[in-house]
Amino acid sequence: MSARLPGPDSSPPWLEALASWASRHAGSLLCVALPTLLAALYYLLIAADLYASEARFVVGSPSRMQINGLAGLLQPGGAAGHEDVYSVQAYATSRDALKVLAGKIDLRAIFDRPEADFLAAYPNPIDWDNAEDLYRYYQRRVELVYDTTTGISALTVKAFRAEDAQALAQLLLAISEDMVNQLNRRAHDNSVRDAEADVERAQQAVAEVQASLLSYRNRESLLDPGKTSGAIFESQARTEAELASSRTRLAELRRSSPQSPLRGDLESHIAALEQQVARQSARLTGGDGAMAPKLSAYEQLSLRKDFAARELASALASLEAARAEARRQQIYLERVVDTSLPDRALYPRRLINVLIVFISCFLIYSIGKLLLLGVREHAQQ
Repeated sequence: MSARLPGPDSSPPWLEALASWASRHAGSLLCVALPTLLAALYYLLIAADLYASEARFVVGSPSRMQINGLAGLLQPGGAAGHEDVYSVQAYATSRDALKVLAGKIDLRAIFDRPEADFLAAYPNPIDWDNAEDLYRYYQRRVELVYDTTTGISALTVKAFRAEDAQALAQLLLAISEDMVNQLNRRAHDNSVRDAEADVERAQQAVAEVQASLLSYRNRESLLDPGKTSGAIFESQARTEAELASSRTRLAELRRSSPQSPLRGDLESHIAALEQQVARQSARLTGGDGAMAPKLSAYEQLSLRKDFAARELASALASLEAARAEARRQQIYLERVVDTSLPDRALYPRRLINVLIVFISCFLIYSIGKLLLLGVREHAQQ
């Protein structure tokens, strides 16, 4: 029996077998093999090199150094709270930071170098030329990771040129330090502003009461009514004592020598003392020029002055405490490792990325196939 020769229109057996195999595995070829092949072509032949400049820093705080003790000594500058570090991290990857960077350096030129490929450059088919896509592209080129164990933050900036990556990393650290300084100024203003206003009000109150005292003294021609009243009271007490003594002598004289010529002089002296006591009493408590109302007004002014002085002292103490607290709450960014100038490209990780595409597509295809088989079995039942 002779072998059958293929006709002029028939395909070779190996080609028919290949077509049959491709027909049976069309799903896996389309969902797994084709994406992996495209990824391999892109990453191995087309994808541009990316240089990464790295820097490491800590966000320090004097108050944390005092609180943490030995733990603070083991970290440069003392470890700041997580909220301070996260504030710096959020700012470095924010639209505000992107806006400041764009005002200091030509980001579009850096992200669209001639070395860049059509997918990695900006703009590209995925990221269009608008602010939102530029921000999304910027987030893929800047990475900031915080290590909670060591308290060190790692900054990584990727660019198509080594000098671009280093310049962008240095500038990003600089504007982050400016942001930290702005936070310090804001904390100082918030804590000290009210205390300074209280001191100003207390000083104004002291000045007003001192002006009232000066006006009172000029009006009444008295330096200190309290001391003047005390002097009058002491003089009255001496006069009353002398009057009592004179009355005692007059009574003894009337008993022992009613006709004594000294009696008239003594009675005249007693009458003069009584008039003096009456004048002193009137000067203290009676009449328009009495010292009692003047002393009451002066004591009220003195109380106001003492109260204003205490308020001023309390306000000054609060101001000093607020300033000390503001100094303790200050944070600062300290560089542990400065930005580096990379000498070779680390990205993209070509083989790893191709492998990731293959594994991802294989898992998606396998899960989809299992779900489809489950649906068919459920439909047959």
